[in-house]
Amino acid sequence: MRKRLIAIIALVVAGAMLFASAAPEKSAGKEGPIELKFWSLFTGGDGEFFNAMIDEFNASQDEIHMTNDMVRFDDYYTRLTTALAAGTAPDVIVLHQARLINYVPSGVLLPLDDYVSEEMLSDFQTAPLEACRMDGNLYAIPFDVHPIVMYSNKALLDAAGVTEIPETAEEFLAAAKAVKEATGEWGSLIDNTTGTYKAYTLTRLFVSLVNQQGGSMLTEDLSAAAFNNEYGYNALVGLQMLVNEAGVNPNELDYDAAMNMFKLGEGAFYFNGVWATGTLEQTDGLEFVASPLPPFMGKSAAWTDSHTFAIPVQKNQDPVKVEAAIKFIDWMTENAHLWAKAGNIPTRTSVLEGEEFNALPYRADYAAAVSSVIANPPTAAWGEIYETLSDLLESAVTHNEDPQTALDGMEATVNEIISHY
Repeated sequence: MRKRLIAIIALVVAGAMLFASAAPEKSAGKEGPIELKFWSLFTGGDGEFFNAMIDEFNASQDEIHMTNDMVRFDDYYTRLTTALAAGTAPDVIVLHQARLINYVPSGVLLPLDDYVSEEMLSDFQTAPLEACRMDGNLYAIPFDVHPIVMYSNKALLDAAGVTEIPETAEEFLAAAKAVKEATGEWGSLIDNTTGTYKAYTLTRLFVSLVNQQGGSMLTEDLSAAAFNNEYGYNALVGLQMLVNEAGVNPNELDYDAAMNMFKLGEGAFYFNGVWATGTLEQTDGLEFVASPLPPFMGKSAAWTDSHTFAIPVQKNQDPVKVEAAIKFIDWMTENAHLWAKAGNIPTRTSVLEGEEFNALPYRADYAAAVSSVIANPPTAAWGEIYETLSDLLESAVTHNEDPQTALDGMEATVNEIISHY
């Protein structure tokens, strides 16, 4: 599949270049700012924070004007892949770090080494920056790191006499049951159905629980699934227990409903990425704690990803627009304390050590989780594996399937996906 995708993109790019006009797009002159376009996939709670940053960037100077078009997350990568192949993508795009490997080999992203200063790069945390390099070239700039964390409702825990944030699966279930019995509200809110989006929370938790035991999702050479063993069995049984045990978690709960129920105080524990923090703290009357994902199965480990900025290769690459795009990316990452309001963890050292970031509540509580985050497997197959596992885990968890039977099916499906790349 990967080879076919690269070949298709190459043919489309070649055709687009053949019939393209020889003249580059007109850049801004003295009469106005350089006009740039951006596509955003931030349509969840973090969208309003990103839009506010775009507005502030535009207001901060008069040289560049950025127009931001929102694209629903479920459609974003399909639309982006088509536009990249045709050379008609916007001037700047956002990519999850795990997706870079799906695009770099086809030559649709501009290498940034010749455009970004060493002074700028020296301000970035090493791990997220190096994750944006392939074959020695830098293809994106990391905007954030966003691991999965646990949110706890303080009022419900107090009402149930729970004084400590649980660290083990047993402590978690005991606390969830105590809340259910004392208040009648749900003990936990783990979304587990594809009613709104895919059941990504189940995948994120499964990946985390496997790694907390010392396991991994794929073999070292990335050629096969590596979770059909005691690590995967324990992780799946643990997920089934967390969702189904003693009726403390709603079944067939979708992503949006889980968020809304936690905001309304209808559940004690809620799992989501750090991007949910900004929305939650804007909710009147909601007192909560945000903490790293507990080491339910041994060591601390949590699924994560990173939003990155990249510049597409255009049919007629305008160097003026490329320079403007770099200035935009520099400003956005240098002012990422504004993005941290959504809950995300910045990647520039100056921001992490700055007063604006450290004055924000909650963030410092889980910023340390970056030291135990799990890197995505560096294979083009991972995006498809990740999405497919959410469907399979939904069935395995919500229907309480036999764990070994479910693992056998998951392993076979993952190996089949890998065989096409």
